[in-house]
Amino acid sequence: MWFVTIFVCLGWIVSVCLHEFGHAVVAYFGGDTSVKDKGYLTLNPLKYTDPGLSLLLPILFLLLGGIALPGGAVYIDRSRLRSRSWESAVSAAGPFASALVTWLLAIPFWLGLVSVETQHWIVPSLAFLILLEIVAVLLNLLPMPPLDGYGIIEPWLPQKTQIQLNKFGRYGIWVIFGLLWFVQPLSRFLWESAHTISEILGVPPEMAWVGYGLFRQQSGFLVLGFVVVAWLFRSKENEWYRRGNKLLKSQKYEEALAAYNQALEIKSDYYQAWYYRSYVLYVLQRHEEALDSYEEVIKLNDKDANAWYYKGLIIANLRRHEEAIACYNQAIEIEPNIESCWFHRGDSLYQLQRYEDAIASYDRVTEINPDYPEAWYNKACCYALQTNIDLAIENLQQAIKLEPQRFIKSAKTDCDFETIQENQLFKNLIG
Repeated sequence: MWFVTIFVCLGWIVSVCLHEFGHAVVAYFGGDTSVKDKGYLTLNPLKYTDPGLSLLLPILFLLLGGIALPGGAVYIDRSRLRSRSWESAVSAAGPFASALVTWLLAIPFWLGLVSVETQHWIVPSLAFLILLEIVAVLLNLLPMPPLDGYGIIEPWLPQKTQIQLNKFGRYGIWVIFGLLWFVQPLSRFLWESAHTISEILGVPPEMAWVGYGLFRQQSGFLVLGFVVVAWLFRSKENEWYRRGNKLLKSQKYEEALAAYNQALEIKSDYYQAWYYRSYVLYVLQRHEEALDSYEEVIKLNDKDANAWYYKGLIIANLRRHEEAIACYNQAIEIEPNIESCWFHRGDSLYQLQRYEDAIASYDRVTEINPDYPEAWYNKACCYALQTNIDLAIENLQQAIKLEPQRFIKSAKTDCDFETIQENQLFKNLIG
């Protein structure tokens, strides 16, 4: 039954797209607007980091009788996310999207529109696809790198623990498959859990296994074809790029830089490699090199708001604040709601002693995200420098409300508050 094999494989590809779209769309609203420029919001599989790793390799596992977990298809710039809660939400969004797809696929069974007696091939095929989706969601929620279950808890772990566990991440999938293959109680528990959920959704597990039998009848003929296609998708620059991403996640910045350089030697207009190469140079504080690198990014795509933003950050570090503001303005023109861009624009205006303009910029930050304590604090500084005591204290109160220990300590020694240090309200506020 060729139709069964093709139906299941295409269904899996669509579900992977929606899974990765879930990660990307939550990251976008969480602050990483770069996912839009990378094409991750288009539901186009070819826009993903590596179609071979993300789609073809999992399908090959599926055809060989294994469980098809997708490889990482989108790379999220977690430094742009607003908080640890957003980082966890981004990781949870993929499994949530897969669970939603599973529920939608199960609606015909749940409503009783199909039954075990139905003879059409599509019914057992759909049941088998649903069972695969359930198993994939259960596995993906395991708290082990590089799975999404680990991604949910990772932001809350100590930095040292994160680095150690991320080193293990490259072997995590193989460890999981090894445990499921050799430790029968674990494998049995997984499938029994999947069968229970399947029955709750109204999908008889025995029908799913009928679908599996039909799927396997012709899958052998497709294995060789998929191997060939996977080989055709293989590219040296993508391998170096993926290696760079893994090293970047493990905070091995020098090695990541070398990997991105290798990718660019092979393909000089590799936009994403340029983008993350620039970011690594920024993290390493190699400002002049980072600036040149972001220029290349902007040449390839002058509508990338994040490239303009980071270029502004670098120029600001070089104390060229007028130029930095121009870069921030370019970023804001492309993407008006990048709160961190408005914040650093305010910082540059503050450095130029343009306090009214800086306050307006910080105001925009707090409109977008009222829980941005640094913006409230910096506004308080600007008002204090203007000797506007009431507004200085009002904004300082907001900052302290969000992070008491940090901003009470800062306010006690911050020279910006010299003009209001003897004010009783200020003294009461900082204890």
